Amino acid sequence: MRRLLLALAAASALAAPAAAQTAPGDDLVVTLGGGVRVSPDWDGSKKAVVSPMPIIGLKFLRSPLTGAPSSDTGFGLAPSFRYLSKRSFGAGSPLNGLPDVPQAFEAGLTVDYTDTNFRAFVTARQGMGGHHGQIAELGLDGIVHPIDKLTLAAGPRLSFASADYMRTYYGVSAAAAASSGVAAYDPGAGYRGVGLGAVATWDIDPRWFVKAEAGWTRLADKIANSPVMKAEGARDQFSVGLGVAWRFGVDAW
Repeated sequence: MRRLLLALAAASALAAPAAAQTAPGDDLVVTLGGGVRVSPDWDGSKKAVVSPMPIIGLKFLRSPLTGAPSSDTGFGLAPSFRYLSKRSFGAGSPLNGLPDVPQAFEAGLTVDYTDTNFRAFVTARQGMGGHHGQIAELGLDGIVHPIDKLTLAAGPRLSFASADYMRTYYGVSAAAAASSGVAAYDPGAGYRGVGLGAVATWDIDPRWFVKAEAGWTRLADKIANSPVMKAEGARDQFSVGLGVAWRFGVDAW
């Protein structure tokens, strides 16, 4: 169940190019698929785990508000989700005694602007469960088509987090310090990290495609200085994934 929840919640909201065959009355293109991903066990962890990688996308061919046809360029809106697994430290860890952080789910929206050769976006998500903070991410991708059926998109990423989020994953409260012997630490809200993201999409045919993705985040100084990170974390966070997905048109309204 944990892996299933991880798969659903970690889904990227960035749909692959909507090249599926569609009927004249179709209003949107739905993308469904999956694969495998290697990523940190928890946010900041130095341990990597293998988990399912879902591929879920939604592209409007017709605006649900105005009914007007949508363009491949211009502004777009999409849901954004992320899952964070439970964090706990056993008897052999120098952080033993710190409270566990339950699994958390984040939900929000991505607003983007896409042109022929670039895409800029901002994402905001609200945490539920293990944390109740907020995450904001900004990105800018260059888009190229080096050969037929292959699309490459890559660019920088920048993220920020609220005080609740930072204290949950990187902070040590006075009470937790007293019970565990770990030094108290309050990172506060602000800059979380900077990095790079890349996605490659290979169209097998108008409906099926293969997707590969990779990401790197360099966590901020105030996160790296956390006792949690110094004992059990890694400042450089990496992830890679590979999957296959199917696109189909839907007459929704």
